[in-house]
Amino acid sequence: MFCKDNQEKCQDILNKLQQDINEIFKKVEDKFKTPVLNLNKDQKLKVSEIDYLSHEPIQEELAKQIALLQRLCEYIAKVQKSKRQSMAECVVLQSKLNSAKLAISFLLTNKTKKIVFAKNIRYSIEYFLNSRNSWGFLNNFFKQAVREWSAPTKVLLGLAMALPIYTIAVPGSLFVAGLLTIATHTDFRTPPVNSSNFPQAQNKVVKPQLSETQLFFERYTLVLVSALAGTFGSIISILLRLKQYRETAYKGSAAPILVGFAKPLIGTAFGILVFTIINSNIISTVQVPRSNAESENSDVKYYFFFSIAFVIGFSERLADDIIH
Repeated sequence: MFCKDNQEKCQDILNKLQQDINEIFKKVEDKFKTPVLNLNKDQKLKVSEIDYLSHEPIQEELAKQIALLQRLCEYIAKVQKSKRQSMAECVVLQSKLNSAKLAISFLLTNKTKKIVFAKNIRYSIEYFLNSRNSWGFLNNFFKQAVREWSAPTKVLLGLAMALPIYTIAVPGSLFVAGLLTIATHTDFRTPPVNSSNFPQAQNKVVKPQLSETQLFFERYTLVLVSALAGTFGSIISILLRLKQYRETAYKGSAAPILVGFAKPLIGTAFGILVFTIINSNIISTVQVPRSNAESENSDVKYYFFFSIAFVIGFSERLADDIIH
């Protein structure tokens, strides 16, 4: 018996909420149809030439409030169809609707300074509705980060979102690059030397020659080294310039998150670009150091391309200068 009474009370509350939402829609519609009258110095009564409802910020916020009320109405209908209705859920819905009424009433009574107040109420209702959907906590987390977090923290969030990609791609690429580097230093194809005809060749070191497959692996390894160096340089550049992202310029914007997520990819592309430009001899002033068989440091070109690509990934201006 108690459960049945509880269900009936919930139904009455939900029906009342539906009626209140329809009344709000009607109130907003009537407000836009009715001209606003202001007193003027020259005329006692004159229709305002610039209605406060014509202000774009108020119209935009009202539209979002109406769209949110539509979502709230759909959720109320969903709760009505459920077999088990919670009184606590109905009370929360009633509280959320009362908050939305307050926000819309401020917007309709020329309270332009209360737009931030209305937005915060709308955010609270959005978080509530999103939490009732599957994976809604991720949506709420992202929206709260965009709206409330500082710009440097957003940049770090973008890097953290890209971290799974880098943790898989970077170690995997380094592992492959290491295997390819080992492969390029083994199985050399040396020309046959007849020691009976050339006795002096016994005391000379013959420089090994690489096969076409080994040369391909060597080039591919250099490309990977350049790409990874550009990525690391870009990440270090982001971390060193976090203070340059000002709050006033990026408040409520997702741009810093996109910068933190995509900028390392730009560094990777620039690293590969510099590798191709140097090897194609477009810039004749830059020469790749060549190692010889007698040198202990046979990996000098890997260090060379890593250094150049890291600097390019660190400074996009230098990359622009090279392209120009």
